[in-house]
Amino acid sequence: MLTNNYFHLASVYSHLMRSIDYKQWAKYILVISEEIKEENPSVLELACGTGEITNILRKQFKNYVAADISFSMLKNMKCNNVHKVCCNMLRLPFKNKIGFVFSTFDSVNYLLSKEKILFMLKNVNDCLENDGIFTFDVALENNSIRYEKYLNRKGNVNGIKYEQKSNYNRKSRIHTNHFNITLANGKKVEEIHHQKIYPFEVYFEIIDKSNFYVHQCYEAFSLINATSNSCRAQFILKKRRGYANI
Repeated sequence: MLTNNYFHLASVYSHLMRSIDYKQWAKYILVISEEIKEENPSVLELACGTGEITNILRKQFKNYVAADISFSMLKNMKCNNVHKVCCNMLRLPFKNKIGFVFSTFDSVNYLLSKEKILFMLKNVNDCLENDGIFTFDVALENNSIRYEKYLNRKGNVNGIKYEQKSNYNRKSRIHTNHFNITLANGKKVEEIHHQKIYPFEVYFEIIDKSNFYVHQCYEAFSLINATSNSCRAQFILKKRRGYANI
């Protein structure tokens, strides 16, 4: 039975991502946040997942909101003393202005059209303070080529069995991750995740059409300028002065 993305996968997600150094990733995000003039900015984490980074960074900020489109992922968060909001990054419900908005783990690649990325940027712009920062990372083609075979794997955790099949289509630039999951009660379900691997230059073209400009673009986890040959890119956006109040 085909289910919504991350409905059942949420139960094994932490196991799947166990090799990720979340402490180092959180430290990197914290370094980026230090560019904001405000001493203790309010924070919105988009696509927070099961809150591994949330659990580290929430201690650094007084006003922290963790948002994700998957209610199942939010339910599996280990930290409970943080504001959680289930919402789509294309329909952000926030009225108060936020100083620092960020998203990790190539969540933006789940937006399968340029129009959706542009619409997401508009939503973030609407809730971001004039001097705020929006940062997100994206997976580029070299990342898909390098890790396509590595992501073909299977495992068993808490009585739940899973098998992941990864495929990158270079023509369509769609990276597909197909999960077959056998639940503890023997029920079999599947989830199919699609990500669009846009050319590096396309992000700049889309951002140029928004109210943002690219303040910096680094190779992820570094302060080195990203290129089209990078595996991952970290975009740091600021509002254009002429459009700051739009």
